Formats: sequence, structure tokens, C-alpha cells
Amino acid sequence: MYLDYWELREPPFLNVPSHEIFFESPQHQEAINRLLYVINHRKGVAMLTGEVGCGKTTVIRNLSSYLPSGRFEIRMLSNPAVSAVDLIRGILIQFGIPVKSTSKSVLLEELRRKLETYAAHNGGAVLVVDEAHVINSKSTLDELRMLLNLQADNRFLLTLIMVGQPLLLKKVEILQALKERISMKYHLPPLNEEDTNQYIQYRLKQAGSERAIFSGESIPLVYEYSHGVPLRINNLCDRCFLIGMMNKKQSVDAETVKQAVADLE
Repeated sequence: MYLDYWELREPPFLNVPSHEIFFESPQHQEAINRLLYVINHRKGVAMLTGEVGCGKTTVIRNLSSYLPSGRFEIRMLSNPAVSAVDLIRGILIQFGIPVKSTSKSVLLEELRRKLETYAAHNGGAVLVVDEAHVINSKSTLDELRMLLNLQADNRFLLTLIMVGQPLLLKKVEILQALKERISMKYHLPPLNEEDTNQYIQYRLKQAGSERAIFSGESIPLVYEYSHGVPLRINNLCDRCFLIGMMNKKQSVDAETVKQAVADLE
């Protein structure tokens, strides 16, 4: 709607995770590096937490681009709030294994065979459990831990990455057996004001902008509203473009940001 007005090739502030537009802030890069360590060294379980909109899913979707091509099979389970048996079924489906049995032991044996196939080719399998904080069943969480019993040659056949909001930390805290298996925890913090500015400029450039659309006085207001959370930055900046266009602004100034904040609230 506003692309021609602001001379943009594509919308710069979509509020869905993208593997094509990834701003490598120091904290996002640290999250990537920590996850790569766990995967490459077969450390078993990693846990990535953060508030809504901080970029957890974006990190996960860009993770594969940092790994050797074809070496690891990465799959994501996005709806883990199911029974223990349905969890195993869902994992089998993600790895392309037909689900023909209702027996958990049979399902696990089929999963083992598949994972051994990956391991035989000098690679490995990675399972990302997104939105893991929604798991309310202790048996389901314990089933995730039990997946680490799938081993060969003294190494894990599966690397498990649990991703979720801070509530996940509390749920794992009371499950000592799972807690002790987690080799790496990282809480993804929001951007600071400087990184917020760089984030905005990066996304504008990726969208084809050849000029500074946001004025210097507007950035602190964007940061004040968003607290450095990328999702909130995207929503506010997108609204700024709409309001700026309607008001025939040549740039997004402080007044435009204030109107956008009022509009969102």
C-alpha cells in the first residue's frame, strides 16, 4: 500500500519470521553460536528462551544456513502440547516416517532406525521443539528427555533444542532429570537502542531504501515504545509508514511515531 510512496521494493517490517532478512545483532549471533556448539559437538539438549517477539523463531529458521549443507537433518515440531505418544508420532511425521503403529515402543524403534541412518552418513538429526512452554504434561516433557536414550557409539543420535517463553524455565526447573540433561541455556534479550537503530536501517536497506527514512529524533521514540523487541519494532514502524503516507510526510519524524503509538494502543 505504501511501497511506492516510500520508494521501497518490498515491505521491510513484516511481523512474521524470515530466513531471508536476518539482522545479526550480538545477542542473536550469540544464540546461533551456542546452538551450533551443541549441534556440532552432540551435546544433547539446548534451551533457547525469550519474550514474545524477541526473535527466537527467526534464530531457529536461520540456524541451518550456518551448518554444512546436507550434513544435518533439522526438523521443527511447532505444536508440542500433546500426549507423550502423540509427541512421538509427531516427531516421526516430521522425519518422514510413516506412523503405522499405536505402540510407543514400536514407534521409538522406528525412530531409532531412522536416526541411525542419519548418523551412518556422518551427519546427525536435530529436533527443534518450538513453543515448548505450552507443554503442561510432565510425562510429555519427560518423553523428550527419554529421547536422549537413543544413542550409538557413545553419542546422542538426536540433538534436541527446546524453544519457548520464560515460563519454560520454570517448568524445566521442577523436572530435575530433564534439567540436568540440558547442556546449554540461553535467554535471548531485546535489542538496545543502538541495535534498534541498526535493525531499522538494515531492514530498510534490504527492502530497497536508498535514503534515511526515519529521522534521528524518531529512533529513541521507537525504542521507548518497543523496548527493543523486534516484533514490536516491526509493528510500530509499519504503522509509521502508513500514517506518514496519509500525512504526506517526507520522512518518519517524532510526531509520526507518536501518532503511530497512539494508533496501536
